Amino acid sequence: MDELEFLKEDWKRQEADLPKVSIDSLYRMIHKRSSSIMKWILYISIIEFLFWTVLNAFTINTKSLNSLKELHLYEFEIVATIIHYCLLIYFIYIFYKNYKEVQTTENTSVLMKRILKVRKTVNYYVIYNLVMAFVIGMIVFIASAMYSPKIQKLYIVGEDGSTTLPLSFIISFLAMFLFMIGIFWLFYKLLYGILLRRLHRNYKELNKLELRN
Repeated sequence: MDELEFLKEDWKRQEADLPKVSIDSLYRMIHKRSSSIMKWILYISIIEFLFWTVLNAFTINTKSLNSLKELHLYEFEIVATIIHYCLLIYFIYIFYKNYKEVQTTENTSVLMKRILKVRKTVNYYVIYNLVMAFVIGMIVFIASAMYSPKIQKLYIVGEDGSTTLPLSFIISFLAMFLFMIGIFWLFYKLLYGILLRRLHRNYKELNKLELRN
């Protein structure tokens, strides 16, 4: 083989290697980005956990405890708090586990599955927090309506002796309560939604790499 033919063969070999190098580089870049996003999801969940813990610590006092006892919610508050914190710690553990697993992932299809798993876990986490806030809010409202002396004064006594809360009060409470739930939803949508959208972009790019392979 003369020198020209040798150079042609060498050039063809290099050309054949270029797509592989490009795909490997893209995978490493997407892998790094995905790992970083999952790290931020973990950090944000820990910060959120610490924020609510500190807030609860500062708001618990003799007056708040007496209010809970007055509403017959003291034992419920203890049980609900324990369950809530156990579930939050569980979610944080899952976020940590997903982050560590992604760091050692070296396969495109496996990384895609990890991304889908993380997105699903974050969605479950957001749904849990919103449902928890809604349920506790409704329980507190019902208990307040039944036992709070201040709300008892608002009851309207019917001709038959029955008592009911004014419809305007119920509507006002529900409107304010749903507004607060909406604020929470917006908070989670902005906080985790941005990260999830970036993960989804990474997933689509990984899918393109899979098709190219």
